[in-house]
Amino acid sequence: MKLSTKKTVNTALLYLLFAVISIVRAFATYSFIVPNAFAPGGIGGIASILFNVVNISNPRLASTVFNPAITIFVLNIPLLIVAFFLLNREFVVRTVFCVAVYAGFMGVLSAINFPVFKGTGIESGVVILASLAGGVLSGISLGVNLITNSSLGGTDIIARLTSLKSSRLNVNWLIFAFDCIVVVFSGLIGLLQSKPDHTSDEIFLNVMTPILYSFVTLFLTSQVADILTNGLHSSLVFNIITEKAEELGKTIIAELKRGATILKGQGVFTSGERKVLICVVKKRQSADLKRIVKKIDPSAFMYINKASEVNGFGFDVATDIPVRRRNKKINEEE
Repeated sequence: MKLSTKKTVNTALLYLLFAVISIVRAFATYSFIVPNAFAPGGIGGIASILFNVVNISNPRLASTVFNPAITIFVLNIPLLIVAFFLLNREFVVRTVFCVAVYAGFMGVLSAINFPVFKGTGIESGVVILASLAGGVLSGISLGVNLITNSSLGGTDIIARLTSLKSSRLNVNWLIFAFDCIVVVFSGLIGLLQSKPDHTSDEIFLNVMTPILYSFVTLFLTSQVADILTNGLHSSLVFNIITEKAEELGKTIIAELKRGATILKGQGVFTSGERKVLICVVKKRQSADLKRIVKKIDPSAFMYINKASEVNGFGFDVATDIPVRRRNKKINEEE
């Protein structure tokens, strides 16, 4: 009974989180992206293009039939139906909920005529701020979606369906490719806003402006999402080939409070035995580790790799307890 209650509470909290991030994305799309004619990929980008293109000649039709809230919901329906039969059911159910809240809240904002953050011209500083704000808020929403195996539909579903045909296709790259196609089409808005008396330079400026701003928003969205999924605690992997591996390992533990692993190897050129010390440290500790290696074994061969995600002993993100303290704690428990 207790397990059932706990599971129910956890599920309720999870869907509350889905509602919050969907509302955040809806606010970003309604207030920053659509009013400034950005189209940073996805169904939201397509909805923005349709609204702004129609709005040039018929504002009434744009605010009713081509209202982004309606367009987003309608365009996602066939994708969700196909996804229900071909993709993971849990993912689809979560996505349906997110899409419903996303489109629904955008409809609410539109119905109450909520204020928008719109620049007065393509060179307005407000437009720049809007692209930054829209990208950051969208990135927060996307990051949580990725962590919780959910989405707001659109190109995410298309990419997952496409990858079913070939396992070699990377879903993230497919999403990026589809989003880029949408971004390029945002130039249509600037083209239609150009007047017959405009010079070729002015027309080019009108076309490229929404495309470039959309790319800025898309880039920020991906970067913020990456920070949320991989964290700010970036780490580096040091691979050190040295004849003083044991001494180096002891110094690393003493000074940096980090562990290390020693592997046995053989040099191809010299045919001699070598020891390889592998050590993962926080980025801020890299200079100290280089100093230690140079001090103990100046002739050591060393190469460094980036680690996008590190989990396990000595790398507790929440507390980042040093190795020595962790060892002491484990010994006390034993």
